[in-house]
Amino acid sequence: MFGYYVRLRLQSGGRLLKELGIVRSVLLVGLLVLAVAILCKVKTGWMLPVACLLVIGAYHQARKDREFLRRFTDNVSVFFCYEYLLLSLPFAVIAGIRGEWLIALCMPLGICLLPFVPPVRFRITPIRFGFLYAGNMEYLRMFRRMSWLYLIVIGMSALGCLNGNVRVAKVGMLVWGIIQSGAYSYVPDAHLLQKFKSYHILQRELWKANSWNASVLFLPFGMMCLAGGFRAEGVLFFFSCLTSGILYLQSMALFRWVCPVTVGIAVMQLVVCIPLFAWTCFAWVGCLAELTVVGILSYAVWIKWKAIWK
Repeated sequence: MFGYYVRLRLQSGGRLLKELGIVRSVLLVGLLVLAVAILCKVKTGWMLPVACLLVIGAYHQARKDREFLRRFTDNVSVFFCYEYLLLSLPFAVIAGIRGEWLIALCMPLGICLLPFVPPVRFRITPIRFGFLYAGNMEYLRMFRRMSWLYLIVIGMSALGCLNGNVRVAKVGMLVWGIIQSGAYSYVPDAHLLQKFKSYHILQRELWKANSWNASVLFLPFGMMCLAGGFRAEGVLFFFSCLTSGILYLQSMALFRWVCPVTVGIAVMQLVVCIPLFAWTCFAWVGCLAELTVVGILSYAVWIKWKAIWK
């Protein structure tokens, strides 16, 4: 039974990565590798067991399959012990690599107590993001799912600026510019175009939403870039990155109507949009190439869907 359950978990994880898309999956894997490297390098001994307890404890708190597993297992707490022991093995291996054998032995034993701890129920009230453009539900949905990642990038950029390294904030702008494009990584429903009375209104709403949302969320990075001193190089980089981010969003918002296929959207991001975005952040002339892409996609959308507005 436990082996069958593990296979089901692996299959559901594969489906989740497929739904997230190639770009966000690569970013999440990169963050996982970075977290493992930090745990291997950190010298404080208590950090590793605390990280293990927080990760597995959060998983135990959030799981929703308790009642389902009770129907197929005699003792669900022992079943959870097996699973949590398996999940704690990477942390125990890291502790063994660092030479902390006592922590490596005690961590799995402490994790076995989690199944006997009752879950804590929280009542969460949805947060309203009044600073974002209310008419763009795709971007709002993306930010609700990725707001924790935005806070991490902002926090790391702030730490870099406090240590006198403004380049961390610039890297944060690049990372968030790529992450925010996930708002348009889904295949849209063709009926959504019918809510726009004309093609002009569609373009106007997309430009308003993308310009406002990108400007609001890029502004903290710009303030951190200029915190060390008002330099022409920092100002030019901020406006180049902001302009490129807006054009990047506009390109993805239009391309999904031209090619409503998940693979096509992923290829467009990896081959065209991300390289152009990174180039434009460091070379202002890249805006001309992005504007050309936006113009071609705008014409393609009009040719493909003009029958709706006639």
